[in-house]
Amino acid sequence: MDLIFSAVEQTPFSVWMREDLYAYFIALIFHSLGMALLIGGGIVVSLRVIGFAPAARLERFRGFFPVMWVGAVMAIVSGVALLIGYPAKALTNPVFALKFACLIGAAVLVRHLARELFPIAERGEALPSWARSLGIAALVLWLGGVAAGKLLLHTYTILLVS
Repeated sequence: MDLIFSAVEQTPFSVWMREDLYAYFIALIFHSLGMALLIGGGIVVSLRVIGFAPAARLERFRGFFPVMWVGAVMAIVSGVALLIGYPAKALTNPVFALKFACLIGAAVLVRHLARELFPIAERGEALPSWARSLGIAALVLWLGGVAAGKLLLHTYTILLVS
């Protein structure tokens, strides 16, 4: 695995990400903004499903999904750039896998909630009893992904292999 990490670390793009005065930080800013759009929308939808803001019609929250997609694209593109800059730092850290698992799980849950609950809400029916539990699970996963992302700064053991 070290050979792969070393090969990636020696690419011109990886070297540029690490050594340019602004490249890494600009990618980090875009990653933060993208994650804010993605996770912020997901948290708002999760909170509404849990029962916060009951006067707000659930189906109106559909508008968050295009914003969340823009955030996901921003986070993925910038995240790949950050990953190429320090592949060993991320890919040898189990917290990185935890971050991914939490965010993917939360996104899948919120998408499932939207597909199942928006039609019910549009018909004016009460949400099923399982909706609150899944909303709580999604919220916990969103927050777990944020916490894991913040811990990445402090939990790595390998920065570079080359």
